[in-house]
Amino acid sequence: MTNRPIISAAILVLAFQAMPASASDYEYSSSYQPNLAQIEVTEELHDTVNGEGFGIAVFDSLADYTHVDLQGKTSAYAPYAGTYRYFDFHGTHVSGIAGALENDIGVVGVAPGAAIHNYAVFDDNGWVAYDLGRRALDAVRTQNSLGANIVSVNMSYGPSTKGDAFIDGELELFDGYTDDFVIVRAAGNDGRKLRYEPYSGTASTELANLLIVGSVDSNNRLSKFSNRPGGVCISLRARCASSERMYNFFVVAPGSNILSDYPGQSLATASGTSMAAPHVAGVVALVAHDAAQKNTLLTPTQIASIIKESATDLGRRGVDAVYGWGLVNAEAALAPAGEVSIETAPTVGVTKPVAKQPKAKKSKRKKKAGRGRAGGRRAFSQSTIGTGDLLSGMVVFDDYGRPFEANTAALVGASNSSVLSERGLAVLGLVSRQGTVDVDTGDHAFLAWNATGLDGKATSALRMVAEDYELNIGMGAPELFLMEVPSANRAAAPQRFSRIMFSSLGEASELFGEAISVGFNTRFSDRLTGHVFSLTETGWMDDGEEQGLLEAESETEGDADFAAAGLSYRVAEGWSVGGSYAVLRERGTVAGMASSGALSLGEEALTQFWGTNVTGDIDQTFSVSAFYTRAVINSSGTANSLFEDADNWGADHYGVMLDAKNLVHENSVLRFSLVKPLQITSGTTSVRVPVGREIDGTITYVRRHSDFDGSALPLEAGLAYLAETGSGTFGLTLDLVDTNLNGAGERGVTVGAGFAFAF
Repeated sequence: MTNRPIISAAILVLAFQAMPASASDYEYSSSYQPNLAQIEVTEELHDTVNGEGFGIAVFDSLADYTHVDLQGKTSAYAPYAGTYRYFDFHGTHVSGIAGALENDIGVVGVAPGAAIHNYAVFDDNGWVAYDLGRRALDAVRTQNSLGANIVSVNMSYGPSTKGDAFIDGELELFDGYTDDFVIVRAAGNDGRKLRYEPYSGTASTELANLLIVGSVDSNNRLSKFSNRPGGVCISLRARCASSERMYNFFVVAPGSNILSDYPGQSLATASGTSMAAPHVAGVVALVAHDAAQKNTLLTPTQIASIIKESATDLGRRGVDAVYGWGLVNAEAALAPAGEVSIETAPTVGVTKPVAKQPKAKKSKRKKKAGRGRAGGRRAFSQSTIGTGDLLSGMVVFDDYGRPFEANTAALVGASNSSVLSERGLAVLGLVSRQGTVDVDTGDHAFLAWNATGLDGKATSALRMVAEDYELNIGMGAPELFLMEVPSANRAAAPQRFSRIMFSSLGEASELFGEAISVGFNTRFSDRLTGHVFSLTETGWMDDGEEQGLLEAESETEGDADFAAAGLSYRVAEGWSVGGSYAVLRERGTVAGMASSGALSLGEEALTQFWGTNVTGDIDQTFSVSAFYTRAVINSSGTANSLFEDADNWGADHYGVMLDAKNLVHENSVLRFSLVKPLQITSGTTSVRVPVGREIDGTITYVRRHSDFDGSALPLEAGLAYLAETGSGTFGLTLDLVDTNLNGAGERGVTVGAGFAFAF
């Protein structure tokens, strides 16, 4: 092809082969079309997304629209006067790369379902677009007004000046079509750094639909002939911000030895950035088709941003001066871009800035879980909400408003049995206990001590016993505060009522990692005793991460207060029956279940507990406590959540604790517990599940309801042993958690031991 001096086709090598297209099927061949797999275009991808309903404009020489790979889908236009006596190789080859039919003949294009609109800006003798292509660009705009849906314009040509990508004045022309289509420009084949391009506007916004394409070989190395962006600018001055530098518009695609269509029902291979550019133009059509199937209309700027952000990073990490954003990746471009979110509003919009600044580094974003104290809070599990189908079919939206099927297994945390078992391990902190006050006069007893838990945090306890009252005050981990310590002092045993009430909290007890605990008993008569117990969280819950409903960073820190009151009646010597009432007030959790944002169960929750208990001393060694608690849970503050408020959810909790003093060793305590954790057994969960969107952005919701499953029988069994010896203090814990009795949860076993030497 002979070209006039101003413009030349961005092609370097022609290697003609006697390969009749009609006699061979090279589609998706790893030997003949490895370029497709190189950018993650596969036959399986084309089964769902192929560019159908959209068009690719090829500004080039006249393509052979009678070619078996192009016939019926290619329209040829001659917007400029010229001589067109024959079909040209260049335009045919470029058109085939972009959109050759999937017909089991010849090759297949990147977007085989897209229509090809071939605008002849070269005639038999060379460049004829005397107006820099304005007439052709306007023709595309006109066709789009008639429903052509042309989403990309491929320009596999450029100035003959080495290292120059654009003709003077061309960029000023392009900024008039920012909202019309993506402009895909070949970078050129001079094997050098591109030159500074003067431009009077702000390229990062007014030319945000522009993609400049370099070439890589089959090993993803920059082709020797390909130009590279360097650090030059597209701006009024040669010095500019990084957002205006050439590399921020630059991607690469396969351009070495590419097999495609040749006039006369043949195939041929060729190399050049001319061959790289139509790969990108085809991916533009795939992105537009995929978005349309999701009822999403993307602007050209958004499509260009998606292609850049989804590119496979090559060379130096991040956007660099050789590969720009990297190798175009069709599969990644069809995946969510940026952070996905669950929408709760009536419509979904695009919050993404028009042009994204290049990153110094490029890495996968890690989704952060909500913060919780060491040991974590229990996530809202699938078994908790009753049925695994409650959120099925839910979609999340990426930064561009495209819906994608949610991974509900990730959104809804599985039961975390290790968290349950850590309660048993917590008591090993008593191995490090140091007494500060130890007095028992017979009329009064005082005991004060400090201990350091496994998390390194201190717990302090002060216990006082008199004839008619008991007072316990603690600061730190309630698990340590409420555990009996080996001592002959009467104040060594915590109040049974306080232990029962704390146990009744179930998973909500994890909210009180650092709390002020107060317990008070007073005798009203020989048989009637009153009890009060309260917990107030004092510290932030940090130093750990927990998997809540939504794996996204939460700014909300949960906190809670708990208060309980009760009466017990002595029915026999050492034996009492009692009743209790308690209230748990939470902010940021519901019954200890962590949730936030779109999947919040409520900003605030109030749980009321009614319980009964029996306590008694079997003999001087053994004592027992048995209890049953019924709870009712209500929440509020789900206006911005998919879930509705908790409305009288019913839960129950029961169990037995057996303590033995000095059974194994003098100054030892052995405790065995078997409890059913607090479990929601009645009530209905109501949720609005987003399942798609309309073309105008209206989100389609379906409303679902699920009753809680009370048939499962989760159990926790625990054994704790503490003994003071002449050499120090020894501790042993064994925790067994079984919530899988009905296939609804997990199992876990934790064993711990500790020993503190005394010198």
